[in-house]
Amino acid sequence: MKTFNSVAEIHAERQNQKEDKVIYTMLGVLLGEIDRLPTRATPTPEQIYTVVNKMYNNAKEMAPYSNQSLIEMDYLKQYIKEQLTVEKLTDIIICLKLNGCKNVGEFMKMLNLNYKGQFDRKVASGIINNVLKS
Repeated sequence: MKTFNSVAEIHAERQNQKEDKVIYTMLGVLLGEIDRLPTRATPTPEQIYTVVNKMYNNAKEMAPYSNQSLIEMDYLKQYIKEQLTVEKLTDIIICLKLNGCKNVGEFMKMLNLNYKGQFDRKVASGIINNVLKS
């Protein structure tokens, strides 16, 4: 997985992508989204990742309807953490239950602590509810 560790890296990548108008424009939007972060300090790599992940998910959602979104999603995929499979997520949640997690909040706290950005929260919530019922 590639990462953007600074705004300067995104600017450099944007210049490298000048010939590809879709990617060039998308990287400009990424910079704008990062600029809107509430913090006035230099954004951390994790804050940058959060914005990249949000843009990836938006592009993924729109990809079936837009060739541009498909291009953006394919490009951003290289910057996204590998997602846990449903099977792996289920195994992790079962282990968390065996280790004392008793409610959705506890499970989500542990998942976010150890696997942030690697799972779909809705899927995790459904699995947690099923595991708690059993």
